[in-house]
Amino acid sequence: MRSSFLTILVLCLAVLIATAPLMAADKPPAKGKINGTVQQLNKDTSTITVRKGNIQRQVVYNADTKWQYGMQGSAKVSTLDQLKEGWYINCDGTFDGTKLVASACRFRESK
Repeated sequence: MRSSFLTILVLCLAVLIATAPLMAADKPPAKGKINGTVQQLNKDTSTITVRKGNIQRQVVYNADTKWQYGMQGSAKVSTLDQLKEGWYINCDGTFDGTKLVASACRFRESK
């Protein structure tokens, strides 16, 4: 009786360990935001370096990224070409590691 209980316990643990990576793979990407001052625009790699305080973060954009110029209540549709270094930016998207893959960004001259 005791050995059958141990056998069942070991089999359950083995199944749990074997399926753990599969459960982690089903997790959707984490949504997030990055905002701060544009330090660098790199159109070759489709990245924007954003600084907030002493921290620098990377924002990755693509053809699906929506661009707006202005404040939240009065933002107008814009393009990446209007964005300049030193401007304030606020981007929403999903994290791929430490980089934010932007779905939408809103920018203006100053905070």
